[in-house]
Formats: sequence, C-alpha cells, structure tokens
Amino acid sequence: MILWTIQPIEVYELIQKSGVYHCIIEKSFLADYRDQYDWLVNSMKTKIGPPPCGVSYPAWAWYMWEGVRKKPDLRRERWRNGWKGDRFACMEIDIPEKDVVLSDFDSWSIILLNGLLSDSEEEDVSLEKEYNNLLEMDQKQYRDNNWERAFNLTYFDNGWAHRGDSIQATFWELRKEDIQNVRFFTSAIPKPEYLKDR
Repeated sequence: MILWTIQPIEVYELIQKSGVYHCIIEKSFLADYRDQYDWLVNSMKTKIGPPPCGVSYPAWAWYMWEGVRKKPDLRRERWRNGWKGDRFACMEIDIPEKDVVLSDFDSWSIILLNGLLSDSEEEDVSLEKEYNNLLEMDQKQYRDNNWERAFNLTYFDNGWAHRGDSIQATFWELRKEDIQNVRFFTSAIPKPEYLKDR
C-alpha cells in the first residue's frame, strides 16, 4: 500500500543509519494525548496484531488527503509543518496492507479533543446525555466503543459531520526498504515571538 509520511529530517537520517524507525511518543508534540494514543494502539493490536518487541506506539502516514490519493504538495506542506528553517523529509513508502490501519482524520481530530463521534447535532446531544448518565467506570468503555466509528471511511458530509476524504494510516514501524522515494523541504512558517527563546 503506497502511503506518504512527513517526518523531521532527523527521522529520515535515523532510518538511513539504523534501518528502522519506531515512534517515540515522548518526542511527539501529541504526548499529552496518551489516552487517545493508547486507545488507537489497542485497536491496532486487534486489527493487525501486536507490535514488534520494544514498539509501543505507531508511525503515521497519509493514505489520502482531501479526497486525493497522490503525493503531498510540498508547496502547501511547507506552511503546515514546523517553524521557518526546519527541514523535513516527505517519504513515499510501501507498507503491506495487512500491516496498516486506516482511520478518518477528521474523526481522529475529535478523538484528540476527547469528544464523541456523531453524525448530527441531535445524535451528539443524545450521546452526550447517555455518556454523562453512566457511572465513571462505564464511561471509558462507552467512549472507546464510540471512537470505533473513526474506522468508517465511507464518505459523509452533512454540515455537522465530515469524514472519508482525509484518511490517515498507522503502522508499527517504518523500515528503510519501505521507502520508495523521498523529497525534502524547509518549513516557511514564521516562529511566533513568544516562542523564539524556546
């Protein structure tokens, strides 16, 4: 399965040196979303089996962006990644389909906010009411079951819910031999003044 992953240049260099990359969540800016990542990991274990020894979290790539299955446009990506001057590698990779879990990007964005997935405002109100009426010990199972909807990739857009045209891929590891092509780019996003000393 052809996918595209955008990684800091250091990740590409690591793969060239060691032959493999595994996600280190502590280095991710999303490390604050551990519960959501743990849910995804458990879903992946069910769908594609356990990770290799020593691997805890998945690597990420794009399967499709805004309804299009093609390599990312780096003229746009340089305005979406990092800060001005940061270097990135956009790798076209080929991962066996049996090793990939696809999920809806818009749904994942709601999951990151710890929200429930719904297809209408009315359903959202109903789900929230059900969730809030549960005992705390039952809420996690309810939420986890609801989040399974992120794996529904059928296109849907009714103004409230939108899914199926930006699809992300997760897999346990990225190996050097998986890389088919690579393009490099430099971020153009100016760093805000309040972050310049960090």
